[in-house]
Amino acid sequence: MSEEISYNYLWQAYQKEKQTNQLLLIPKTFYQDTIEHINKSKADTNTNPIILENTTKLLNEFFEKRKQKIMVYVAYNKQPPKPIADNELEFYNKLLQITKSETLKFEKEIKQTHTLKSIKDIPEIILPSGSRIGPLKKDQTIDAISEQDKNYLIENTICEQV
Repeated sequence: MSEEISYNYLWQAYQKEKQTNQLLLIPKTFYQDTIEHINKSKADTNTNPIILENTTKLLNEFFEKRKQKIMVYVAYNKQPPKPIADNELEFYNKLLQITKSETLKFEKEIKQTHTLKSIKDIPEIILPSGSRIGPLKKDQTIDAISEQDKNYLIENTICEQV
């Protein structure tokens, strides 16, 4: 494949990539082949150093443009088109992992809405959900119980909402 890679090929691919919001299909080994082409060109004494520098810059710009598009795929929770280059797939997976691990935590707020305080001393009782609670002393708080159990305790004047 490295025989097909040239500055013009890379420039055309970059121009096509800039014209659309979707990731265009490129060979899975596109970056490896392009880097191999650049390394071969460095070894060749007849290669113009300016073209070599421009090819390297163009490859970096191409990758940056594709990274932006990959971020959009992650933002909309969409799969990128197949095949995708290994380094792009790795970038996509890292972003996806980060976005899934960063979530808002509402647990404390939910527990607060389910926090109850006992009105009187009670022995151990079985709640409608089948779970056991108690023995409880007067004014003791109860956290994180189901909505059904909470309603049962309030309706039977065993507890009150805090």
